[in-house]
Amino acid sequence: MIVIVLGMHRSGTSTLSGILHMNKVTMGTYQNFWPRPLNQNPKGFYENYDFRNINDQMLKFSGYDVKSYKTDIPSVQANDKIYSKMRNLVQNCNFQFEDWGWKDPRTCLTVKYWSDIIRELGLSDEVKIVFVVRKASSVARSLKKRNRLALDQGLELWRSYTDRALDFCNESQIPIHYCSFEALLDDPVSVCDALFSFLNTPWNKSIVDQFVDKSISSSQIGEDVILPRHIVKLESDIYSRL
Repeated sequence: MIVIVLGMHRSGTSTLSGILHMNKVTMGTYQNFWPRPLNQNPKGFYENYDFRNINDQMLKFSGYDVKSYKTDIPSVQANDKIYSKMRNLVQNCNFQFEDWGWKDPRTCLTVKYWSDIIRELGLSDEVKIVFVVRKASSVARSLKKRNRLALDQGLELWRSYTDRALDFCNESQIPIHYCSFEALLDDPVSVCDALFSFLNTPWNKSIVDQFVDKSISSSQIGEDVILPRHIVKLESDIYSRL
């Protein structure tokens, strides 16, 4: 099984990927997990740098620097060299691990190309997508705290990533499970029960109880954020899928 975790930065993808990893869905190894745990993510990011690095290369080739945090994201392109790296990485992971996946918020922008590679390798029947969502206002507050981004810039980044990922999901035949970070913090056992039922694999309740930090929910409360109409519409669309 191959699990692709989709979700905007600061949306709970690290928490969900950690839960998957500790329940025998390999999201990476000590050697390629990067960055290491930091103050803003003390339990770790569970982000496979090999996938992140290729995503960065693809976006750079397309004329976009993720760390610029620009909200106008160009159409993503890839060349033969990048395709070759993607193909080799997916093949190597699938050879090493029975159940595996990856998490990198940039995949919201590049998932079409990963899907193409997986289909080319004849692995389409093995892949599932888990889409983690978080309220746009909470993401914007978190980005302001971590990256000093203006709230309106954070909202537009949330829109760009979410819109691109939803566009792919709307056209894809890959099985997709939607869950919210708010629900995961509020009732992790119920959310994980639904998640692992979707994945058709067992899970350990005690691991989830120990891993999920419910205090994160306090970061969802703070400065008032006025949502533009197009953000409200998109947020309503994705939360209706839960």
